Amino acid sequence: MKAQFLIFFAVVAFFNTVSAAEVTPATLISDYGTYTLKCQAGGKFMEVYGEITYNEKFKNNAKIVQREASSEGLWQEWQVIYRMTLQGVKYFELMNLHSGKALTAPCVTAKSGLQLQQDSYTGDDLQLWEIRAVAATGTFNILNKKNGLAVTNLNGSASVNSAIVQEAIGAGEKQNWVFTSIKANTYRDDAVVGFFERNNPTQGSVAFDQGNSIPLTWGKNNGKVLWVTQDAWDGSSLQPNSLFCCDDFFRYNNSMFVQQTKTDWSPTCPNIIIDSPMGRPRQICSNQPGTDWTWAGPGIEIGNKVYVHCGEGKGLGATNQSLYVLTQSEDSLWKSERTTPKGLSGQAAVIYAAGMVKASDNYVYCFGSHGNGFQEDINVARFPVKNPQSWTFWDGSKWTENPSTNKAASVSSSLAVSYVAYCNGKYVMVTIDNGFMCFDKRNVYISTSTSPTGPFSERVLVYKIQEYFYGKYARYYTPSIHPESINGRDELLVTYSLNFSGCGVESCQNGYLDPYFYRVKGIRVPYSKIGL
Repeated sequence: MKAQFLIFFAVVAFFNTVSAAEVTPATLISDYGTYTLKCQAGGKFMEVYGEITYNEKFKNNAKIVQREASSEGLWQEWQVIYRMTLQGVKYFELMNLHSGKALTAPCVTAKSGLQLQQDSYTGDDLQLWEIRAVAATGTFNILNKKNGLAVTNLNGSASVNSAIVQEAIGAGEKQNWVFTSIKANTYRDDAVVGFFERNNPTQGSVAFDQGNSIPLTWGKNNGKVLWVTQDAWDGSSLQPNSLFCCDDFFRYNNSMFVQQTKTDWSPTCPNIIIDSPMGRPRQICSNQPGTDWTWAGPGIEIGNKVYVHCGEGKGLGATNQSLYVLTQSEDSLWKSERTTPKGLSGQAAVIYAAGMVKASDNYVYCFGSHGNGFQEDINVARFPVKNPQSWTFWDGSKWTENPSTNKAASVSSSLAVSYVAYCNGKYVMVTIDNGFMCFDKRNVYISTSTSPTGPFSERVLVYKIQEYFYGKYARYYTPSIHPESINGRDELLVTYSLNFSGCGVESCQNGYLDPYFYRVKGIRVPYSKIGL
């Protein structure tokens, strides 16, 4: 039931026949592009090593190896990102699309033979690389800014999983790399994933599902982002190893915290709090009599108020929904009021938790879903910016006083869970395959429309979720879109959540629950991939 709430291209290809004058980083390596990297000696591709079914390829310190060409895509795709110029030399980050982590030299000293690894990008010189053309070969040397050593195929091996190491420049073909330009592709945003690694026992909610974002513009909150979660564990439950005990449980059904700027991804944001009659100051939307949960979802800012949709229910069944009005403060203490707009409250047939967009026509469009958890229909309601309590509902031809589950009222169909936002002049809908039933299809799709009432375009496959839970498929849900998170590269931020469970494996492992599996994960989708 929770599921219901729930760069462009590089310039040219390489040829061995181009002249030395043409083979320069300025003409062949764009400041931002996606490539595969193949060693001239051995003919294999650079890849992150690790057992994917245990998520080893996502981890810091994972080693770099070479392998034959893979149909798995992201493991062998690297983003070349310009970072700085020093004394006329351009330096780049090389980011693996599968993990979102940066190619990193293992040692500041010029010690040959050490294997390269990946780590979260910090801008350290060990993660910056000069890409130097090898005259008249169509290949490049890759030299580390800190220690000057070159990326090298150890012994020029042709073996699978042979180590990629650092060695002094001048070793010939085993240091020559062919950069092949490929289309921009969706990748894991490691900085966003790290934003939710909240491991401070004193900071409030540290593990949760959902993850909606609401950009703020009022007063001193201008430029900040309010993040909304659902069921949340409190930091006081973290053990010294940053895990939870198996008999622990979440402390509150929703929480919210404030990102200090749209580009600050440090995992230190404070929770907002309210004077709570339930004794749960970090639960912003309270549980109603006869219910045992309130799941907060999408929202929008109007003036100094933030309006947030909340689903309400008992067990796994929704019983009602409401619209919470939060009054902002310049500190962490906000006010919270539950309201019940006619047509929204009092019914649970269509749950309007699939997105909220403040449009240029002075209406706020609220997207909802109804279905069986496998195939959903998406409906839309709206209210005037000046009167958030006055909701009307699209019936397929006009706006009416009550929502309808008739097929004609649907603006689009979706898969298990969907979310709608607005970006670059289009309504953008992300939809995912059912992540709880252990199916092999684990895809993320995006479609677009120029109108909130549709029609939406044909779905485009943008990503395959490759998270595993101790060797089995991890369960996932609650996709969301964050168009305010602009990184300057024409990419859309999409998130989804994992759940403390896998398909055919116990949640508790070695006496603990790992909060990694109850946190939000982020991916970036190139605009060019989805027609934005």
